[in-house]
Amino acid sequence: MNYTSKEIRFIEQMVQYCGKKTATQCAIDSGYGVRGARTRASELMAKSEIRNQIDLRLEELRKQWAVDKETHIKELWELKEMAKATKNVNAAVRAEELRGKCIGLYIDRQIIASTKLIELPDGTKKAELDLTEQDYESMLMNLAKKHNALIPNHSKRRK
Repeated sequence: MNYTSKEIRFIEQMVQYCGKKTATQCAIDSGYGVRGARTRASELMAKSEIRNQIDLRLEELRKQWAVDKETHIKELWELKEMAKATKNVNAAVRAEELRGKCIGLYIDRQIIASTKLIELPDGTKKAELDLTEQDYESMLMNLAKKHNALIPNHSKRRK
């Protein structure tokens, strides 16, 4: 199909600013008048030839931008070689590090340690995993005092 110069600019605008500009704004930037830009954009987008041309060009861009593991590793290799050729050691090391991460040689881990601290009757705090039998007994005795409860003597049973 033969497109007018404004239609060509509209298609280019829609592809270049896909999602960043509205069709109305693309119509204005393509040379259509501000007053009728919304209507013109709607008419242009209703034409299947124009819509297909936009979709075709966007698909070509998606293929260009596609990333898979092999092309990613190859691109990092080329960047590393360029960095080495220009004696940019930091960039070369970074590219090699990213290649290693890409193939799984390095694993980024973030370990978050969390523990529950228990306050003992004497005011000190201990990690729950570090509590001893004596700590539990003192906490139990403190609770008994607080609630005026009688607790049988456990020390007789342990013998």
